[in-house]
Amino acid sequence: MATFAPGGKFEKESRTSHTYIINDEEVKDYLAGCSIPVDVQKVEFDDSLKHDIVYPDSSGIDYFLAVDGEATTLPANEGFPSSLITFFQFGSLVIVGEDLDRMEKKPFVSPSDIKRLKEIKREKFVLPTKNVALRKGVDFRTEVRIAIQNFFRKEHSAHTSLLETVFWVVFERYRQDTVKQDHTLSHCPHCGSEVLLDKDRMKPDYSWDCTVCKKEIFLTDVFLLFVRVDNEAGAEAIIGYLKNVIETFLLIHTMKQLLEIEDGLVNRFLLVKDGPLSFGGEAARMRLPVQRLISYLRQKHNINLVGVESSGPFVDHARQMKDKLKPGQAFLLNNRHIYTYVLVGDPKSHEYGERTYYSGKLIYKSLDSRMYVLSLPVDNQVVYYNRPELADLANIQEVLFSVARMRCDIYENALIPIAMVNKLISLSTQSGTKILEKFAKKTIKK
Repeated sequence: MATFAPGGKFEKESRTSHTYIINDEEVKDYLAGCSIPVDVQKVEFDDSLKHDIVYPDSSGIDYFLAVDGEATTLPANEGFPSSLITFFQFGSLVIVGEDLDRMEKKPFVSPSDIKRLKEIKREKFVLPTKNVALRKGVDFRTEVRIAIQNFFRKEHSAHTSLLETVFWVVFERYRQDTVKQDHTLSHCPHCGSEVLLDKDRMKPDYSWDCTVCKKEIFLTDVFLLFVRVDNEAGAEAIIGYLKNVIETFLLIHTMKQLLEIEDGLVNRFLLVKDGPLSFGGEAARMRLPVQRLISYLRQKHNINLVGVESSGPFVDHARQMKDKLKPGQAFLLNNRHIYTYVLVGDPKSHEYGERTYYSGKLIYKSLDSRMYVLSLPVDNQVVYYNRPELADLANIQEVLFSVARMRCDIYENALIPIAMVNKLISLSTQSGTKILEKFAKKTIKK
């Protein structure tokens, strides 16, 4: 009888299978031709990209607001495990700078001190992810589109919806000098035609009728996430992109509120995003509207916005660079450095972040020698990644001073707002996942 026990027949056959790969000349030749980024000891640094950061005598930033999201995909039914749903939870956390400074001076941080920092606002969202239907006669792609539109339609802070904020960005309602009348949708989710979305023809629920097929188009279709959704393969391909879109618009939603509450209030906030300031996949087309928004607002306001990376190749590279930078130095990353020492690619033919980033990336070594990979908004990312200048990064000295104020030791080079919001919204623990799975299976109709 066949056995799967250690040392049994199947284990021996499995080892034999490995030898076919190990001894294959074609495999050996391929691996021999592969390379990984250059070891830091061999890196030739361009000293013109190093900048000594001089902190301001006092900071105009009094509040820190961080946004982070978590997504967990689970089977919707025990008897049909290929039917999937995804639970999202997003958190927005505001921390007062004085509270951070007060805690810094204490020899011991009490539970009541931590409680002061935990005033978090949570947003929940469930997305049908594969072979799950809410309405009879509606295809899966439409189900996903409706779910996304409905989440953005919900009232968030200040009793306004994220849809209102998306409209504000896409149709440039923040401008006082010009009026944008329409937006071109590259293709309709139903017939694939290019469609001109006219502001004056929009319905009260933020939708239009396609001018070609007459079917409904949602405002959230401008993210083009539906392109990656397949009626049979599902929507797993958009989970990460959708999470990033929602995190970004939660931050912009807050920015819009601050501008409306009081003139100059937005200058006193640092908005912190977990991850780089960019859009991925088909949603990358939102890069330009968001970049236009920030560039316009920066003419009259300090838009203090920073993306913080906690993992990935840039973080690996920053860790290797620790001994190459002095405390208080920033290293601006250009095309040549990125595609020579961090990512695979040819700096002569690749433009980093050309279609995805509305920010410039840098590595910063704080005065207490912590390493951070950060991105700050820029007016033109192509110009920045070819010839980065410190002046491209507005208010960078004050932003980096604030980053240093937010340090914590929950994990390597962590920032307090991001670390706390991540812990408070996390769905990924084993016990939490099991609870969600049981809840889904019990609640969904058989």
